[in-house]
Amino acid sequence: MRHVWGDLRWFEVKFKCIKCGICCIGTEMELTAEDIRRIEAAGYKMEDFVVEKDGVYRLKNVDGHCVFYDPATRMCKIYDIRPIGCRLYPLVFNGSSVEVDKTCPTWHTVPKSEVARLGPYVVEFLKEVERAKVKIKLRL
Repeated sequence: MRHVWGDLRWFEVKFKCIKCGICCIGTEMELTAEDIRRIEAAGYKMEDFVVEKDGVYRLKNVDGHCVFYDPATRMCKIYDIRPIGCRLYPLVFNGSSVEVDKTCPTWHTVPKSEVARLGPYVVEFLKEVERAKVKIKLRL
């Protein structure tokens, strides 16, 4: 399988995350086909972690939080293989440009250089999300 995103760690925003879990509560995180394949390869079934909303595959919520979020430990159960969108957060596309999501309590610790470095990939990520349904259907 060809990896579109290469080394996933490169796409992680460097900032002072306090592991509060706010980004995992009521998530509507979009998924790429590669995200889905990677999580399936770890033994999870697509129907257990994916919902389709507005024609886009997204992480499923259970009890108001991401299916992979453990509220007891405030940790992600699949952190090492988490989706691209989770890695790029708190960078978000506001409809015209990439910005830092001020819902994140430590949004102000994201350096401008990280927005510049990863901003183009946020846009590319959204394009990949749009293609995910076709890719999964065809299993490309």
